[in-house]
Amino acid sequence: MSNCPKNMLNGPCGGYRGTQCEVRGECVWVKVYISLHDHSRRYEVFTKVNLKPYFKLRSYYPPSRRALSKFMTLLNRGKAVVYEVFSQPLTQDIPNLLNMLSKLSDYVDVYTIVDSPMGLKTYDQLALALLIKNYLKEHDVMINIASRNKSVDEVTSYLLTTLNCDIRNYLIVTGDWPKKHVNTFFEVDSTQLVYLSRILSDLGIDYSGRQVNLGSRPAHIGVVANQYSNYLDLEVLRCVRKLKAGAEFIVTQPVYDVDRFKKFARSLRNYDQDAKLLATYAVIDDVERLNILKALGIVLDELERERIINLLRSNDVIDANEIMFKEVLEGVKDLSSGFYISTYGNNEVTLKFLKRVRTHIMSL
Repeated sequence: MSNCPKNMLNGPCGGYRGTQCEVRGECVWVKVYISLHDHSRRYEVFTKVNLKPYFKLRSYYPPSRRALSKFMTLLNRGKAVVYEVFSQPLTQDIPNLLNMLSKLSDYVDVYTIVDSPMGLKTYDQLALALLIKNYLKEHDVMINIASRNKSVDEVTSYLLTTLNCDIRNYLIVTGDWPKKHVNTFFEVDSTQLVYLSRILSDLGIDYSGRQVNLGSRPAHIGVVANQYSNYLDLEVLRCVRKLKAGAEFIVTQPVYDVDRFKKFARSLRNYDQDAKLLATYAVIDDVERLNILKALGIVLDELERERIINLLRSNDVIDANEIMFKEVLEGVKDLSSGFYISTYGNNEVTLKFLKRVRTHIMSL
């Protein structure tokens, strides 16, 4: 759609807030959704996988398959614990980061390396993933790949490199709009990037139809969803489209409102009974964190917000988050295949938190 600031071809990105675009004005895709009153028409428009003309193979329907990585095996068992490695070169050197990750190794199954969240600079995901694989040999890794500021040739090259380095798990996102004014472009959206990842890893064919030398290196692809969207059905349809493009699991935004998560998960499973969900829990260390979450589209009602503030005021941070996490765990246990844990780079808090809650997770 030409008047979308991010040039999204497959519906809205994750940056819409209500009817508003994170860049400017109203989200043009939300306006389209609202204008289509008939559900069957909404389904047709928002679950169709649209590809740019340079995709020569346009009719591949990625199949379901057995688990090919430790992460996917654990996800199928409902026991995966994923930790988000938030690596910032300006504040964190790699030796200290690896040392801290080793301390977490008794509580974490998989480390996922994020790609420039909120437009911040991070270490290269592949380099860090290979270091972690070498340093923590019993643990699996996942690479987060954002389409922001990557041409289709650049992202193809990067995917080919990671696949040849035996990376098996990917979390595909469109990418946040940088807060500072910089030249930003989006050549492919997350749906097209999921499709590209699958034809490369499944078939050894790039977007131009050219055969590439990969051997048999299939990968597992995940995407993200915001269950706090004002238009929950639109968010579900976005997920259905990405599943059709080849995604195999969905990571949610942080779960604090359990009823909201349940509504989203059950609605999604009306379309796909086998959809794998990974519920996120982000540790809230102070009241300011709630404001940051709101900016990311995680909108809590006033009663829930006040409850969290009271818990933080009357308890130690770890105690308060243990209380909240146990409530979330009980509420989502039949719908989530594991947990994606984030502390936005605060590894010390992570260690204290995971020591407390790992036994709760494993007791399920």
